[in-house]
Amino acid sequence: MKKWQLAPLLSLLLQTFFSLLSPSLSRDNITLGSPLAYPDTLVSSRNTFALGFFNTSNSSRWYLGIWYTITPQIVIWVANRKNPMPDPNGSLYINSDSSNLQLKTNSSDVLWQASSSSMVDPIAQLYDTGNFVLREKNANKITWQSFDYPTNTLLPDMPFGWIAGQNLNLTSWTDSDNPAPSNYMIKLDQTVWPEIIIWNGSKPIFRTGPLDGYELSSGSPQFDNNKELTFEYVSSQNEAYIKYMSTSSQKLRLVLEHSNFRMYRFDDAETEQKWDLDWSVPDLKYPCDKYAICGEFGVCNSSNNCTCLTGFVPTHEMDWKDSETSQGCKRRDDQLNCTNDRFLSISNVKLPDTTNTTVDRTIKLKECQRRCLKNCSCYAYSNINRGIGCAMWMGNFTDIRKLDQGGSTLYYRVARSELHGTNNLAKKNAAVIATSAILGLLFLASVAYLVHKKFKQKAELLAYSERHSHTSQESSQTLSMIRSCILEEGSRKGNAFNLPIVDVDVLLAATGNFALENKLGEGGFGTVFRGRLEGGERIAVKRLSYSSTQGLSEFKNEVILIAELQHNNLVQLLGCCIAGEERMLIYEYMENKSLDTIIFDKSKSSQLDWPKRFEIIMGIARGILYLHQDSRLRIIHRDLKASNVLLDENMNPKISDFGIARIFGRHDNDSVTNRVVGTYGYMSPEYAMYGVFSIKSDVFSFGVLVLEIISGDKCSGIFGVEPKLNLLSYAWTLWNNGNVLNLLDSSISKNSNDESEIIRCIQVGLLCAQDRPEDRPHMSEAMLMLNSPNMILPLPKQPGYIGDRCMDNMESSTSYMSHDTSITILEPR
Repeated sequence: MKKWQLAPLLSLLLQTFFSLLSPSLSRDNITLGSPLAYPDTLVSSRNTFALGFFNTSNSSRWYLGIWYTITPQIVIWVANRKNPMPDPNGSLYINSDSSNLQLKTNSSDVLWQASSSSMVDPIAQLYDTGNFVLREKNANKITWQSFDYPTNTLLPDMPFGWIAGQNLNLTSWTDSDNPAPSNYMIKLDQTVWPEIIIWNGSKPIFRTGPLDGYELSSGSPQFDNNKELTFEYVSSQNEAYIKYMSTSSQKLRLVLEHSNFRMYRFDDAETEQKWDLDWSVPDLKYPCDKYAICGEFGVCNSSNNCTCLTGFVPTHEMDWKDSETSQGCKRRDDQLNCTNDRFLSISNVKLPDTTNTTVDRTIKLKECQRRCLKNCSCYAYSNINRGIGCAMWMGNFTDIRKLDQGGSTLYYRVARSELHGTNNLAKKNAAVIATSAILGLLFLASVAYLVHKKFKQKAELLAYSERHSHTSQESSQTLSMIRSCILEEGSRKGNAFNLPIVDVDVLLAATGNFALENKLGEGGFGTVFRGRLEGGERIAVKRLSYSSTQGLSEFKNEVILIAELQHNNLVQLLGCCIAGEERMLIYEYMENKSLDTIIFDKSKSSQLDWPKRFEIIMGIARGILYLHQDSRLRIIHRDLKASNVLLDENMNPKISDFGIARIFGRHDNDSVTNRVVGTYGYMSPEYAMYGVFSIKSDVFSFGVLVLEIISGDKCSGIFGVEPKLNLLSYAWTLWNNGNVLNLLDSSISKNSNDESEIIRCIQVGLLCAQDRPEDRPHMSEAMLMLNSPNMILPLPKQPGYIGDRCMDNMESSTSYMSHDTSITILEPR
């Protein structure tokens, strides 16, 4: 009797046990003979995406789709959006005859299929990128992928444009309960010049403006000023598309919802997990977002008001007074006569609609002007790629937007008399300008008096502070120099500099007079101590050594640069202090110290499993990409190494130590210095030997860092093989011998799902550490490679320092070398 009563209980326990196991048994693929049927799902290897059957609300329509595994369920791709199933009783399988993917109902009706070439052993697999692919099981060749058939969502690393005759456009759902295509579409228009346009049927409603080199200048603040997306444009004979990458650690997605293109960010706070809307274009707050709101020859200015180009007047004056500006502008009384016309210019604009544009990518601006002037139908011209190439507008043009900064310069055709009219107008306004100048001088005099008074008060306060802290006359002069440099730099950039200058007594109290037990580490430039302010805030104080080779210039450089930079993967500078001979920098406190204290310590390195190391690699890459491309200043760090990467309480990496960083011009390729600074082993060969540095110097350092993070060994280590090899040589040898996984830190327990990602990271590390700078990828390319499991990567060439035996302590000291001889830079053919 007791055994009979236990049977149902045992059955229930077994069911519970297997239900708990089911997530871990989830598969990410289907093969011949193993179809997918409701309610089963495919789950990507890292549990990011799921593929299965779903319906919307209480709808009787069922679909095959892909969605995020997080709550709430967000569907990012739908297979049968035009042909729903009446119920979930269908299956997805691979046809054994044709290798096609097919979605069938129970009555064997084919509702959707993905056509493919015939394969011996086909497999359909869901990747962690959100891409669902059909391929040969033992080959990397993909015969079909969902990324080539997008619906309404664009994911990182997902192409958007045109590939091999296939248009990769986004089409909005009809409504929130119906994924069927609506009239709203966003596409990369490349008829003559690539630009992104949102369409309502055949009517444009928003456009970004043409691609200028590497930028899209739409004039929409939320679109242009977004620093968490980097775009890459790829163009060749058979393809032209854009990809975006995320510089944020959070999940981001771009989606077309009816007439709006939007970016959502996933907020995974413990209290509430939800998708937050970051921006949307067009936006009702910005009337200039609306396509051609000011009509032909009209300009929508930064105040979101319409004006006419110089030489033009409103077509219907009364309509403009009623804010009905879509009829645009017309030329003033004088008409063009072709032979005596001239050009006026308007700068910092989103260029007009390119529908009636002709493009020549080979000529420069002067030749462009000559051709346009010679052609009576040419009404405007501009560069197409930062000084190179020519675009000419044939006939009337529309949808011009004035920007606060950036954008392009448009040269537009006017009658010659308009130039004289402009001069006469200037003369008529001379009296007004003179009066305004006098009033301005009076205002400036008042401001100058107030500023003088304020500075006098601050000087008196500073004098009192210096007497109180017994600061020497020399330190007072040093502090004054630093402040002057800071104020001058801030003024030059048009922003106020508000970095606190902290009293030394505050730091003495916070660090216990720099007690030994508060010491966090020591480097070539000084010692770092932990501290706690009176309010409880934890800080790290970098106390520069008296004997340090880092002088006033480097101290000022770090103060100015790092205070200008704001990014999740850069350490935050909280303040600085100068007292007597002391120079100190106050940073946010990093709970886990620097990266080298963990990865090179075999007793601690097990704290970093492979997924965490991969996140650290990506975080460092995002920080470098921000320095090179996305910050207001273009920065080359010049001393990237494991000890200059700090880890917060969640092991998120933050790049530090900008004492020897350099600001790099937007159009500079490389620079030469006679004072080589940095750390051997991390320094690129061209920099260490010839003093030539560029953004590719940081890329080399990043490559070395990647290999260190993977191996857990220092680049200076000598490996127990013959001949004795450093880390780069050892990795290169393993790569050529086909056993590169031997490089992996023995403390990492890997699984088969990690192996391909590890190999890809090693390959990217070797690509970044190649000997010749022109062979190394840019950081945006390196990030794309790291983020793209299906991307075919180029084979690396020989890295720098092959066969070199590095000094055992090379990573702990910063080197300065002076070149007394002349330097010759060999340009590659």
